[in-house]
Amino acid sequence: MACVRIILTLIACVACSAICMAEKGDLKTIMPAEGKLIEDIVYKTSRQGNQCLDIYIPNINATGKLPVVVYIHGGSWMHGSKDEPTKSVWARAMLTDLLKNGYAVVSINYRLVNDSITVIYPEPLADCKDAVKWVKANAEKYKLDANRVAVMGSSAGAHLALMTAYSPDGIAMGDAVLRNYDSKVKCVVDIYGPTDLSNILQSRLPSAAISFASLLIKKSVFKMRSTLLWSFTGESAFHPIRRTRECLLYSPMTYVRDAVPTIVFHGTKDMIVPYKHTTRLENAMRKNNKEIEVHPVEGENHGFRTMNVKVAQEISAQLINFLKINL
Repeated sequence: MACVRIILTLIACVACSAICMAEKGDLKTIMPAEGKLIEDIVYKTSRQGNQCLDIYIPNINATGKLPVVVYIHGGSWMHGSKDEPTKSVWARAMLTDLLKNGYAVVSINYRLVNDSITVIYPEPLADCKDAVKWVKANAEKYKLDANRVAVMGSSAGAHLALMTAYSPDGIAMGDAVLRNYDSKVKCVVDIYGPTDLSNILQSRLPSAAISFASLLIKKSVFKMRSTLLWSFTGESAFHPIRRTRECLLYSPMTYVRDAVPTIVFHGTKDMIVPYKHTTRLENAMRKNNKEIEVHPVEGENHGFRTMNVKVAQEISAQLINFLKINL
């Protein structure tokens, strides 16, 4: 059974990467009239280069500051980009409704894990936390409300969004220039995100089981899992206990006691991030008297690839209702 699970997990990672390659939508059909998009703003510089973000600014006549949703893209922690909100039916519906309801959307890039493993954790998490800090540091310039910030993500981006919202800043210190600010947010939006890395990456498998599995799996897929585990844990296959311990360090389930209000959208037929990740998060949140709102999306697999416009609009409306209460 363990080998079967690892095969499914690895194939899932590849499929997850493919989801992020959808065609970018036409911004003219997404932005409300006179809406504004500011692209490729550098929010930090790391040893791997500049990290950039885009700001979608709604067309509203109010003179007050805009509440902000920081969006973190998915892609198995190895792929994807800040263009994700324009690429699918459900993402475009959410982006459009956020703008129409007066929310600014800040969509970010972050350092991606690569085959040469020059990016290791907590660097990507530090980028996400730094993006929130950057919003607070530059709120006045862009007429944003530094006290009304939410974070949102899909798949691997949802994992990072939950970690950004739940975990302490000390776990990922980030850019010294931004350390006068914090990454605290009012609430978080989780779209089919993994909540337990040790489960999704099967960190507990002993080296013998991994060696057997490697005979059954494409080398590129097997390498992807190995790369991710090394990036998250810095441990070899010969130390499954240490790998699991490090995976828990970067798992949202570990930080539920410090959670903020959370809304989850998750397909009931998800074969990549099983729905049980959301079930376990919900149970833990309720046990700790934390607010969580869960919306199972019936019959949908990872990526909501078969979702029609009507359902996309329904879940988008649920998102807006949540934000109106919590942000």
